Amino acid sequence: MAPKIKPSTKEYKRDRNGRLTTQWTIKHYTVASTSTKELLELLDKLPRKKNAILRELAKRGVNI
Repeated sequence: MAPKIKPSTKEYKRDRNGRLTTQWTIKHYTVASTSTKELLELLDKLPRKKNAILRELAKRGVNI
């Protein structure tokens, strides 16, 4: 599986009135699905994920 930035969460769906239902989806926070701006912010905050973040930024063509 792709490296994650933070743990996955369960997001409940809302009905047309805005109330929560019993249906839910799992949201994964992977490096590839995170925006470039957010990855640059997380680069200093997450030293253990630094290599994965740098590889993703290099793939996107961002120079640091």
